[in-house]
Amino acid sequence: MTVRDELRELTRRRLVSAAEAVFQRVGYTRATVGNITTAARVSRATFYLHFTDKADVLLAVIRAGLADTPGYWREVDAALVEGSRQALRASLSNTLHWYEQHGQVVGFVREALATNVDLAEKTEGNFAGFADEMAGYLACVEPAERDRAHLRLQLLMIQLDQLAFRLIVQRRQGIDREVMLDEVTDIWRLVLPAARRPR
Repeated sequence: MTVRDELRELTRRRLVSAAEAVFQRVGYTRATVGNITTAARVSRATFYLHFTDKADVLLAVIRAGLADTPGYWREVDAALVEGSRQALRASLSNTLHWYEQHGQVVGFVREALATNVDLAEKTEGNFAGFADEMAGYLACVEPAERDRAHLRLQLLMIQLDQLAFRLIVQRRQGIDREVMLDEVTDIWRLVLPAARRPR
């Protein structure tokens, strides 16, 4: 990498970091490219060398800020393969910790997806991709049941995402975390086909 490439990458990272700070401070809808360039201390022309618009920089923020998401789903995958309720509950509990760590990012991403149809379409396959991370579990499901199991994983992840968003990000008081985890664990075990051990 040349010095010029390093400077370009540094500027790009600065813009991503500034955008995240601006989105956290004022939300996605109220944020402007001008807010982001001011926070990053660069010109608008520099911004447009790196990104096409506010939605484009948000995608970079998502990639940078939520890069560890698949790791949590791989942990759930291992618990599903193991087959014990205790392991599954512990792994689902760890996904809630992820929301505690990334709650602010999740908040403005939700706002952006609600207001920007194009952005929502670009991120539409996220839960399908997360379900793909469950390769160990899916390999242990009967071949005839795999497509349904994959779809059910997506639906269960969406449900967990909604519950975690309400409980942790929005801080809704009507849900007891431990009771919710017990119920979600039991729903996952009830809905998903059991992993079968290879012979």
